[in-house]
Amino acid sequence: MASGQLFTLRPAEKRDRAYLDSYAYAEGMDYLPSLENVTVAANDADEPVGFIRIAQGANGLAHVNPVVVHESWRGHAVGRALVDDAQRTFGELRLVARGASKPFYDALGFVCCAWDEVDVSVTEDCDGCPLRDECNPQPMRRAGRLG
Repeated sequence: MASGQLFTLRPAEKRDRAYLDSYAYAEGMDYLPSLENVTVAANDADEPVGFIRIAQGANGLAHVNPVVVHESWRGHAVGRALVDDAQRTFGELRLVARGASKPFYDALGFVCCAWDEVDVSVTEDCDGCPLRDECNPQPMRRAGRLG
């Protein structure tokens, strides 16, 4: 880790699973189905402080599903670093912003898009969800590939 750097990004490893699942669970999400395409932000003790999972959609595009940062690390640009890294790797990103996460994605330059622009594997949880009105899900996209 470079001097002054709070965290580094690396591929998720098996030993990270307990952290990642607990972070997802704390946000009301299911456990991660696998560690494939999962990147973690790790502190100087190499413990995950946040993660992003990219799901490849049938439409060939990368979908953020999800990005989670431990509450004690919010405000330290961990989420931005994870999203930017994913976009450098995968190009355009799409997602469904749920609940209070929309302002975060707005600040990162995501724009609203049509439901059919986001892969059904990401949107299917919204169909018929009893919390839909409370959650107010919004499909979003951020175009291009970062250099």
